Amino acid sequence: QFRDVPSRKARETAMLARATLRLRGNPRLCAILSSQSSRRDIPELNAASGKQVSRAFSNRPISPHVNIYKFPVAALSSITNRVTGCLLSVGCFGVGGAAMFLDCNIPALLEPMKEMGALMPIVKLSVAFPLVYHYLGGVRHLIWDHTLKGLDIKSMEQSSYILFGSSAVISLGLAFISF
Repeated sequence: QFRDVPSRKARETAMLARATLRLRGNPRLCAILSSQSSRRDIPELNAASGKQVSRAFSNRPISPHVNIYKFPVAALSSITNRVTGCLLSVGCFGVGGAAMFLDCNIPALLEPMKEMGALMPIVKLSVAFPLVYHYLGGVRHLIWDHTLKGLDIKSMEQSSYILFGSSAVISLGLAFISF
């Protein structure tokens, strides 16, 4: 049906425009577009049909946003593992870069933090949780890789809850220990 359109790019443009209009649910515009035979007609049709397309969809419901869906706990666990890995990388490169390029004495910078009082456990928790979570998440992946067990949905959900809980308990324990 697009064989009379002269070039390959024009055929692809015509097919894409027709598919787009078909997906939008306007059969009248699809019929008009499918009757067009050259590339020069397609932009004119698209420009001329702009109001028709927008009017055709003004009464349609808006797509729901992603935050109305409930993410599976395994997906949240995976996202958290990636975020904690990024945070740890940024933190390590930041401290290492400061030590190398700014000629900072990192232990001397950390010494005043010991007198922060009630804020110190929060600071320690902000370092401990990403470290513990990412480490335990890595251990979980090693177990999955070497045993090939626990890869079904129920087991992944259980291991995700265990990972979140054990990371929280260990991180809180580390945050309130004073060395």
